[in-house]
Amino acid sequence: MTERGFLRQPLLWFLVIGLALFVADSRIPDTRSEIVITSALRDRLATLWTTQTGLIATEAELNALVDNWLKEEVLYREALRLGLDQEDSIVRRRLVQKLGFIAESEAIPAREQGELEAFYREYVDDYTLPVRYSFRHLYFQQRAAAENALARIGEGAAPQEVGESTMLNPAYAYRSALDLNATFGAGFAGQLGNLATGSWQGPVQSGFGFHLVWINAIHPRQVTPLEEIRQQVLQDLQRERQLRARDAYVENLLEEYSIVVESQ
Repeated sequence: MTERGFLRQPLLWFLVIGLALFVADSRIPDTRSEIVITSALRDRLATLWTTQTGLIATEAELNALVDNWLKEEVLYREALRLGLDQEDSIVRRRLVQKLGFIAESEAIPAREQGELEAFYREYVDDYTLPVRYSFRHLYFQQRAAAENALARIGEGAAPQEVGESTMLNPAYAYRSALDLNATFGAGFAGQLGNLATGSWQGPVQSGFGFHLVWINAIHPRQVTPLEEIRQQVLQDLQRERQLRARDAYVENLLEEYSIVVESQ
């Protein structure tokens, strides 16, 4: 076989090209990251499955969970490599939220009775019931009808005979101004404060029409004793301390940065 014929042999070129690719591949560093599926990971996935379903994962289910985790991990790493986490407000908020949870979970010393009482006194307005109203009312679409009904009641007519039908309750008890304005419309509760108790008065205007009102009682502001709401105050104090821990954590982080504000 001539030299030219030898060089035309397909098998020869196949071997040459294969050898070249092998050499090139051996000289190119393997930059692939290693993903390790540990026993701890499998245990964590199994625990998560039990928490969500109440069942113990079978071997097939656990393998499927690991497979899903592996696919998610690959996508996550590729997203980071491509920088998809940059300039993304949703990712930014989620990371900030997660780090905030970590900061708030710092160990907090046991609460003392004196601290609880001091916190309660500082925020006592939050545990104080506002002025509340207990009353009955009669409803009318027109002011003139309400005024006429009031006159008839003064002459001896029974109240239940003069009111018009309405979807509103005939009586309300221990309702705050906020509650009443939400039910009857803005400004309704302010008019009740000008009425005396124990007689039919009005008309009082609401978002529905006009009302004759019988005030049973106007209950003054009332501070709820600490002993009656101790658990709620404990929870509020705990939340307050978590927020303080988070603020302190952020302040410490800020000390590690140099803040530069570019001129406009």
